[in-house]
Amino acid sequence: MQRAQIVFPGLVVALLLFAGAHSPAFASDAELPKRRPGLWRISTISPEIGLQTHDVCIEDGDSIVGAQDESCAKPSIAHANDQIIVTIECGPKDARDVTSLLFTGDFQSWYRAQSKTTASSRRSGFTIDAKFLSERCAN
Repeated sequence: MQRAQIVFPGLVVALLLFAGAHSPAFASDAELPKRRPGLWRISTISPEIGLQTHDVCIEDGDSIVGAQDESCAKPSIAHANDQIIVTIECGPKDARDVTSLLFTGDFQSWYRAQSKTTASSRRSGFTIDAKFLSERCAN
């Protein structure tokens, strides 16, 4: 199985990705959404890489925003109706990269993540659409 990676300016974040605030996928308002373990088809589109689709095995406990660089602050998480907004700031204080992720979906059968990254001299973004395929990850 493959693991998807998204490149943010100055940072690689493994996005083994991605509902409403009342969904059973949330234990509290301060938590990231949790995906159903199993095989997911994750499609990512961005101006930098175009469209890429991977089948990814998600395990119980895999973070939807992946591992973060030690220069990153703890993600800020806010709920707005059926959307989850996650903001991640990384880098030195005078040149922080800010990534905002907007999540929607039920995280049991599908989800979407829309990203905007602002770095000191440029902006970028991507959209991820994910669909649950199977509880089994074997080929």
